[in-house]
Amino acid sequence: MATQDKPAGIEFYGGYQVYSESGIDLTLLRENLKRTVEQRLENNSRALRLVAAFKKTNSADLPTGIQRTRPIMLMEVEGILGALLAQQVQFVLIGGLAMRVQGSAHVTDDFDVCYCRTQENMAALAAALAPLHPYLRGVPLGLPFRFDVPTIQAGLNFTLTTDLGDVDLLGEVGGIGSYEQVCAQSEERLAYGRTIRVLSLDGLIAAKKAAGRLKDRNHLLELEELKKLRDAAQGDN
Repeated sequence: MATQDKPAGIEFYGGYQVYSESGIDLTLLRENLKRTVEQRLENNSRALRLVAAFKKTNSADLPTGIQRTRPIMLMEVEGILGALLAQQVQFVLIGGLAMRVQGSAHVTDDFDVCYCRTQENMAALAAALAPLHPYLRGVPLGLPFRFDVPTIQAGLNFTLTTDLGDVDLLGEVGGIGSYEQVCAQSEERLAYGRTIRVLSLDGLIAAKKAAGRLKDRNHLLELEELKKLRDAAQGDN
């Protein structure tokens, strides 16, 4: 019995491949890779504003008594970065924003970082976020909470709301390890005139494989296509 050929990605006029075999829209990735880091991050913010406006319109049409979902918190990436860098916090950008920086079309509404857990850095982290009024996300208002060094020492990972958007702080990343190991798999990128460390494509792939959630599997397909595009571009140089 003859074996069937493996299905190829969908091609359009001129043999230009639009979708990968896994269904990822390669045109979006190619366009993102042409953009600067700031443009990639600003496009994420623009998409969040559109989604928030759409949800607000639909929520207004719901009958009285129908529970509304938590509103999307708009995220000011430049402001959060500025707060962390002003206090010289040691951190690596991870998660959805790191994917964005690497060229992903994924839209995220939180700011994920892996932070160094030295005493000095935890003090810097607490000082950086203090003006932004950090509070535990998803807990009842009024619960006593103070984001300071003793609190950070007592925990490891924190999901916070702040005046500039949701911030997730991880002391280690599944599939990679501690901050030092995450930092070893990061790379320097220029954003808003500042140098930041961002988890590499290989690091993001390792983290997504370790997480294993449905959304992570979908993200993994896109990250793998980004890696193919990057490797092909490097091969041409």
